[in-house]
Amino acid sequence: MKAEIKKLPQSQVEITITVAYDDYKKAEKSAIEEISKEIKIDGFRSGNIPEDIVRKQVDEKTIAAVTLEKVIPVTYTKAVKDNDVQVIAQPKVDIKKPVKKEGDEMVYTATVAVMPEVKVGDYKKIKVARPKVKVEKKQVDETIQMIMNRFAEWGDVKRKAKEGDRVEITFTGYDEKGEEIPNTASKNHPLILGSKSMVPGFEEAIVGMEVGEEKEFDVKFPKEYHAKAMQDKKVKFKLTLGRLEEKKDQKLDEALVEKVSGQKQSVDEFKKRVEEDLMQEMEHRTRQEHDNNVVKEIIKITKVDLPEILIIDEISQMKEEQKARIQQQGLNWEQYLQHIKKTDEDFAKDHKKAAEERLLARFGVTHIIKDAKVGVEDKEVDEKIKEMGTQYPKEQQSQFKEYYKKGSDNYRNLKNNMAADKLIDMLSK
Repeated sequence: MKAEIKKLPQSQVEITITVAYDDYKKAEKSAIEEISKEIKIDGFRSGNIPEDIVRKQVDEKTIAAVTLEKVIPVTYTKAVKDNDVQVIAQPKVDIKKPVKKEGDEMVYTATVAVMPEVKVGDYKKIKVARPKVKVEKKQVDETIQMIMNRFAEWGDVKRKAKEGDRVEITFTGYDEKGEEIPNTASKNHPLILGSKSMVPGFEEAIVGMEVGEEKEFDVKFPKEYHAKAMQDKKVKFKLTLGRLEEKKDQKLDEALVEKVSGQKQSVDEFKKRVEEDLMQEMEHRTRQEHDNNVVKEIIKITKVDLPEILIIDEISQMKEEQKARIQQQGLNWEQYLQHIKKTDEDFAKDHKKAAEERLLARFGVTHIIKDAKVGVEDKEVDEKIKEMGTQYPKEQQSQFKEYYKKGSDNYRNLKNNMAADKLIDMLSK
């Protein structure tokens, strides 16, 4: 057997493998013996049928197919191993020259994606500043007000509606021909005026109305509206105001604090807790944004001729991630696609660039970690696992420890993530 390697675009190689006639015939003999175990012929025991009898009873194409199933895996594996080809997918096999007569060599090609070559520029020049996080008093006050609003009490009023009121409305949308538009009607729909939860112009049209009043008004949907059918569409709404309420005055005292937080504490303690929570949230969000900015810089200097199979696999992974998110919202994949007016093919097309960037980031980060000798000792991983374990109750400790058992994929993933964190710190200022 001999093999020739030819490089192709998109990190693929074409391996041309030549199988000697004698080797082919050995595989054919083994194939015939295997077939003889599967067929029944009067006068012969299964597995002991002579070759010439098998050939008379079985089509030559079947014999050739079983022979190839024996020849190709063995010769392909040997060619890959002998030539140190780092394959990352199943090969596409094409028979170029079958064995037709005595002395013929069999020739076939195996086209396969291989681990791509990664070229990274001068990563030492990357220095992304970490933004400083500060919580302003205004943010604390706005957050507290938002929490209080969730526990606010409302009372019916007899006057004209104004911004900040809570209303119940019944409405229907009509097109320019006066025909009702699907999915534009609702009965006793709750709404806080000024919340901007409806299309622009809708809530503003309700301001000034009184309970029982009916009104017709036109609204033009935004060009970028999520439902394609409604984008830039002019709709006439017929609306009735069924209920009008205003929020009762609230005073931030210990009684209200206990109501919204579920625990007894002073107003100052509550404000401090809100500030600390805001700080944690902002630090987390800022850290994510910073880390993403570092990765963007790595992507800019990373050159990889990505195999198509890797891009397809990455898009598939992104699809599974999206499926998990929408399932949490109570939807299935088909419902989601219908809602956004897309197909699986559209999803793949829309996410191809993001998939390529994710792959570039992964290859770039891995390359730099290796080049810069960014290491993480098992001792560091064990300490991290111990720290993480304190967040779990006693009854979940054994399950948690099993999840991060040394040698497991989860242990290795955590170690890799910690190395990536060290790299981010190295490229930050």
